[in-house]
Amino acid sequence: MKKSLLILVFWFIKVITIEAQVTGFFTSFEDFGVKLSNNTEFKAWQNETLILPFVINADTINSLNFKVSVDAKNVKTEFVQLHLVEGDLSAGNCGQAISDGVFEKKMFPDRAEVLTNNSFKVITTTSYGLVKLVLPDKLKSGKYPLKLTLSQNGDVQILNAVIHVIDRKLPEFSSLKYEIDFWQFPLSISTYYNIAPYSTKHWDKIALMFDELKTINQGVVTTSIFYDLYNTSVKPLDQMMIQVCKKEDGSFTYNYSLFEKYVELAASKGISKEIAVHNLFPWNLTYFYFDEVDGEIKSFESEPGSQVYNDYWAPFLLDFASFLKSKNWMDKTVFWIDERDFTLSEKLIKYVKDIDPSFKFGYSGRFSQTLSEHIYDYSLSSNIILEPEQLLARKSKGYKTTLYTSCYEVQPNMLLSSNYNDVYFLVMLSKAQGYDGMLRWAFNLWSPQIMKSALFSDLPSGDSHIIYPEEQVSLRYLLLVDALEEVLKTQVKFKHEETQQLLTAHTRYFLRNNENERNSMVRAMKNYLND
Repeated sequence: MKKSLLILVFWFIKVITIEAQVTGFFTSFEDFGVKLSNNTEFKAWQNETLILPFVINADTINSLNFKVSVDAKNVKTEFVQLHLVEGDLSAGNCGQAISDGVFEKKMFPDRAEVLTNNSFKVITTTSYGLVKLVLPDKLKSGKYPLKLTLSQNGDVQILNAVIHVIDRKLPEFSSLKYEIDFWQFPLSISTYYNIAPYSTKHWDKIALMFDELKTINQGVVTTSIFYDLYNTSVKPLDQMMIQVCKKEDGSFTYNYSLFEKYVELAASKGISKEIAVHNLFPWNLTYFYFDEVDGEIKSFESEPGSQVYNDYWAPFLLDFASFLKSKNWMDKTVFWIDERDFTLSEKLIKYVKDIDPSFKFGYSGRFSQTLSEHIYDYSLSSNIILEPEQLLARKSKGYKTTLYTSCYEVQPNMLLSSNYNDVYFLVMLSKAQGYDGMLRWAFNLWSPQIMKSALFSDLPSGDSHIIYPEEQVSLRYLLLVDALEEVLKTQVKFKHEETQQLLTAHTRYFLRNNENERNSMVRAMKNYLND
């Protein structure tokens, strides 16, 4: 009797121990980390890409095997591991405020790696992942069981869900009437990988970047006259996108070969609506050229309107206009001004258009009615309200208007520490306000440690990137794609009265400062679109 009892106790303890090794559950982006009940339904349209988040708790860090099965034909599945990245809670702070401040640090599940060998790398006791489903456009409406099987050290955990496909077909992504503009940093790529700038390997990486941009409906290629948007350090001549050389007689020559190749590569990837050109009015007011007499890069500081500024830029503008016209690019080229003084910006625009009135301008920052008359592509901070007549005036001229967020916005934002619902809210807010899309200042400005840490000395974590090296994106990027599919759904249901009511509800100003109400707004729109 005692022997049987001991065996029973031993068996019971063994079962409890094994069962405790690995557990998991599906969760939602609305309440990330909160366990959903077994067989929770996830609604989707035909032709939609669905991402289901889940959490794994394991006692050991041994690799974990997985298998995904869906009781439906032709459903493509991907398994994504969300790696933890270190970040801080410094939203709303920029520059010196971050350098001088002390902010709480946390680990965020952000770096998204697509797994191809059915093995999940368990690094910490709690891990995060996604099941990504691409639903066929001809999939019949109905409910389809999904099973995610996890196994580790002989222990098996099965997570069940139900994919509820409703009788609506999502249009092709190419029909999306909503533009994304993330500014690109090609030299950040070569620096991270330690490869020669604009070498064959670098161009291959740039091509991959353009592929990732096209997935979010990017239409703008970001270019610089010099090295990048901010030019915080002097680099060699062969890293200038447009190589500016001063000859012995004091005249200038311009080599557009890198600029041309970069723009044409972007176009080959489907990014060809606009060529954004930076550096006419940079933050540091610094300009560069290669002095052929001294054989070195030289720089000087000046602001628009000064004689030295005008003398430097006039020959370039004339030559650049000739080059753009020869390529048939003039009409889609836009000189970009980023949060610069209104008066100096107006002075610059007048100076440039006096040389060639065909040049266009873009501006990101506060709204100026006077400036708006001359700005083809105007991106406004998300907390700015544009009056209906102001927007109508811009539309009547064929102008483009977007919103953007930066390090200054505490909420809503797209930082590592931001609520996941903020991605959906911001995308839909721009749509609700009648804008053409949204802008972010940095797609891929990486630090050497970006795969593990997004800490910067002067930026909130996540402000400077939405993709990672090694062809990995972020969770925020995947949510952005999902949010753009929600916009596609509003296009289908745009004439419905409830669609208009919910879009209008997004514009209520208090939502920008009330996370709970913002979450409710996002949830209400999702429920309606998937009804």
